[in-house]
Parts: sequence; structure tokens; C-alpha cells
Amino acid sequence: MKEPSEARKRTLALQERAIRFSTNINQSYPSEPINYPSQIVWGQLVRAGDGTSNNLIEADNGSSDADFLNKMRTALREAKESKACLAKIRRASTIITNMEKRLAEAKKNRRRN
Repeated sequence: MKEPSEARKRTLALQERAIRFSTNINQSYPSEPINYPSQIVWGQLVRAGDGTSNNLIEADNGSSDADFLNKMRTALREAKESKACLAKIRRASTIITNMEKRLAEAKKNRRRN
């Protein structure tokens, strides 16, 4: 079998990273119940992460240059949506952590008084 070109190796590596990213998202989905807004953001993240990898693989088999470019653009949009969803989840997590710290501190202060 012929050794793939450097460009082909980069394409396959990108597809592999996208699949790993999608798999990591799916494995990170919270197992405990989460509130409705969090469910919406997590759902968007799962769909966008899967969409990124799926569109990269589909682009590889594009029927024309225009089809290839269209699928690559879609993959890029899905990747950007994933990034936005991750930022929302990260910020929500930080807010919850800060609230928990403040509540714990307030409980300590009430016990002291």
C-alpha cells in the first residue's frame, strides 16, 4: 500500500482529533440531573461536537470542490459553536463554585455568631 502524502496525513489527523473531541464531549455529559438551561447548552455542545467530526469526514468524500468547501465551512461553524458552548459551561461552573464557597462561608459565620 502506498504511503499517504503529508497533506493526507494532516487531514486524517484532523479527523481523528475531531472524533476524539466528540467522544470526550459525549463521555463528559453529566450523569447527574442538571437544570433545563444546562441541558440545552450540553445538547447543543453534543450536536456541535458530533457535527464537526461528521462534516470533516463528509468533506473528505465531497462530490465536488464546492461540496468539499461547503462541508468544511459547516465543520468550522460547528467547531465555533462548540467553543461557545464550552465557554458557557465553564462560566456556569465558575459561578456555581463561587456561590457554593459563599454559602459555605455564610454557614461558618452563622455558626460563629
